[in-house]
Amino acid sequence: MDFREYQIKSQETDQRKKSENLIDYFIPLLGLVGEMGSTISEFKKRLRDGNSYQDFKTNLKEELGDLLWYMSNVATKMNLDLEEIAINNINKTQNRWKLDYENYQLFDDNCLESEKLPRSFELEFKEIDNGNDSFVEVYVNGNQVGDPITDNSHRNDGYRYHDVFHYGFAAYLGWSPVLRKLLNKKRKSDSKIDEVEDGARAAIIEEAIAAYIYPFAEETNFFKGIDTIDFEILKTIRRLSSPFEVSKRSLKEWEFAILESYKIYRYLRRNCGGKLSVDLKKREIKII
Repeated sequence: MDFREYQIKSQETDQRKKSENLIDYFIPLLGLVGEMGSTISEFKKRLRDGNSYQDFKTNLKEELGDLLWYMSNVATKMNLDLEEIAINNINKTQNRWKLDYENYQLFDDNCLESEKLPRSFELEFKEIDNGNDSFVEVYVNGNQVGDPITDNSHRNDGYRYHDVFHYGFAAYLGWSPVLRKLLNKKRKSDSKIDEVEDGARAAIIEEAIAAYIYPFAEETNFFKGIDTIDFEILKTIRRLSSPFEVSKRSLKEWEFAILESYKIYRYLRRNCGGKLSVDLKKREIKII
């Protein structure tokens, strides 16, 4: 039996068919609350009595079935399809919690070799102390990339190492308009991709995402010991990045990219720089 069939059959046992009376909508909501209480009560009995409570699973199945009936009833009264609700929920939860390596592809796999982000390279961050301030120089395979970076802040907050996030986005998401510009890897053979995906707006959004995350990271010691990122933060990132190819990446992939990038960030800041190896195909950055 699928959810659609269940919804049809469960409707046959509804004692208060859909009408204009608001109470007919409210009763199944009360039923949900009541059955949730009964479900919790089953767990209470199991905790209290231990293995001697032999009817636990039998009663739990019954209570979960009652919850399903009331959910189906609410959906029916609101003209919603329970099957569609179930599919949407699976898509949502997998997007949030499943990291898919099997179907992972880089966005520029089919581009000219000269326009592909390098698949593997060595990366070095060097911190220079000039007495009054500190700045960071970044090297790829021994060649300096971009200008020296300061914190651009009234206080020493370590943002001079933020370029590691762009390399992290490239390594873990296969996406970084900022890095494409720095490495001269813009996809100019396709004018639309060059304009939209590799253009100024995309680069500004990437910088905005890095800057947006940073204050939240500071509040948690830069995500040290943190396994998950607040859902609202991830949803905001998804909204910001929605016009671009990286919108194909899941919330779980974004979370993975952020947390892994901050592991490297903490190392670089703690050691005043360091050498790294980056591999886009393996989706990893390693400390050398």
